[in-house]
Amino acid sequence: MFLPRLRDGLGPWPTIRKPAPCINGLLVGGSMPHRSPAFNRKEIRAHSQGMNHPVSSLRELWASLGLFLRQERSIFLVMLTYAIVVGVFSLIIPLTVQELVNTFAFSVSPVMVLTIVGIMAVILVFVGVFRVLQFYAMDILERRVFVHVALILAQRLPRYQKETFQSEAVSRFFETVFLQRALSSFFVDFINVLVGGVIGMVLLAIYHPYFAFFDVELLGAMILICLLGRGGLQTTLQMSGAKYDVFNWFQEVANNFLHFKTVNSSNLIMRNVDRLASTYVQARQSRFRVLVRQYIGSLTLQVILHAELLGIAGWLVSQGELTVGQLVAAEVVVASLLLNFDSVTKRAYIVFYFFAALAELRYLLSLPQDKFLDGSSLSMPESHEGGLHLTCSQMGWATDSESHARDVHFEALPGEKWALICPTPSTGHRLSLVLAGLLQPPSGAVRYNGVDLRSLSTDQINGQRSIVFEQNLTLFEGSIADNITMGRSGVQSEDLIWALRVAQLEEDLEALPDGLTTVAKEGGRDFTPGQRLRILLARAIITRPSLLILDGDLHEIASHLRKPILHQLGSKDCPWTLVILTIDPFVKLYVEKSLDLCEMPLNV
Repeated sequence: MFLPRLRDGLGPWPTIRKPAPCINGLLVGGSMPHRSPAFNRKEIRAHSQGMNHPVSSLRELWASLGLFLRQERSIFLVMLTYAIVVGVFSLIIPLTVQELVNTFAFSVSPVMVLTIVGIMAVILVFVGVFRVLQFYAMDILERRVFVHVALILAQRLPRYQKETFQSEAVSRFFETVFLQRALSSFFVDFINVLVGGVIGMVLLAIYHPYFAFFDVELLGAMILICLLGRGGLQTTLQMSGAKYDVFNWFQEVANNFLHFKTVNSSNLIMRNVDRLASTYVQARQSRFRVLVRQYIGSLTLQVILHAELLGIAGWLVSQGELTVGQLVAAEVVVASLLLNFDSVTKRAYIVFYFFAALAELRYLLSLPQDKFLDGSSLSMPESHEGGLHLTCSQMGWATDSESHARDVHFEALPGEKWALICPTPSTGHRLSLVLAGLLQPPSGAVRYNGVDLRSLSTDQINGQRSIVFEQNLTLFEGSIADNITMGRSGVQSEDLIWALRVAQLEEDLEALPDGLTTVAKEGGRDFTPGQRLRILLARAIITRPSLLILDGDLHEIASHLRKPILHQLGSKDCPWTLVILTIDPFVKLYVEKSLDLCEMPLNV
């Protein structure tokens, strides 16, 4: 009844493939309606220490806020309705005071007093009910924000470009919590103060026309307080950047825990923390100067407005143009209005936190993504011979020790098994990323079945290609079965059994008490590097891809297991095109063709 279309607490759920436009438009830069900013137009740049920090103009932030209000207008209309009801019926307090004062001025009737007090109590209970409903509507909005941001990030995370994505950026998801907290204070308090202020000022103007000029002064005072907050957003963004710099340094220490633990590294850790914390403190001091300036201005204006109201009302009473009850009621209205405004002013930092969280989330969700996510990519012809036709043409490639690039050119027919002998593991790793479509080649082109990878979507490439990285032997926290299947549709039990057999994992699983349901924790540290690599290999081959790329020669696997695995992967029974990038020339024994990159001609 009171919450139309909001009974489920979340409203319409966005689909994974097409996120809800409200949060998408709110947080992601791009197509948003033009809005003239109310404050400074210059770009707000956060202090940058170790990584990129958000760069958002006030125009973008205000436009995002406007779009958010429009997209969530159903909730805001409900909240505004509640605020109007609360504001109108809250007038019972000054009106009751007015009647009581007038009653005492002429005669005291206990029945009349009890009647007035009873009516006021009933109306205040009614107001309380609507305040609770408003609180509930706000909680619904917070749920929607969290769910929508989480779903959008889940959709975008695997589609970010590898060249620009940094894992530290994901920590900005926690800004959603700050955004939720700020929403309740920012919007609820602002709506209540705005509605209550308008109703109160209208009541003052009804009492006497002179109070209309006082209303104008009240509006001017509020605008002045907002102007005194100039610079607060910029300093809050600087605080946010400094906060993430400290977190990123701690993350670096945690990621290299053994390196820091095995040497006397306390001085280095403390020195960097002291430097980064000093930056945060300086930004917070700058923000505090803005807040205290704003608060002092608020207190000064309260003194002036209170004294002015009392003077005007007293003079009007002396002239017989205002009753004593109206004087007291006007004082109650203004006192309540200024008290609410004072409360908002003291919590102005929440407004800055809101926009800072908005900027941080915009940064996270605006990271470059893979192209052709909208279905506009070309379709890839399927090979009827088994395996994928891989072509690498005129790709300039230089090692770290060479000043001139070498032209890498080879063609793997469907089902062929190749070994690319690389001069260094890093060269092989970068080349594997290019062949897998995860990195743009410096020149030339890589084609799958004759189609340039730059014309294919990530989903199309992933559907045809699998890759095993020997340099990143980590598992996510989940069962071994989940780590292998990765939730992909179409994977059958027979596929899992076959992949386990090829990866030589059957005996290892038999030795585990929980078998496939054993949970990998902390990146899989409970398993040996060879076991983790074989789990990753099973993940890569379980879908029987058309192209299998091995970034390395499975050197972490024990020799008595490695040889049969390589023999099986390179056999004709496996219907894929195989490319192994390695520095070990003995891998040639397991493949049909090989190419030594050091023998490729230099492009002088």
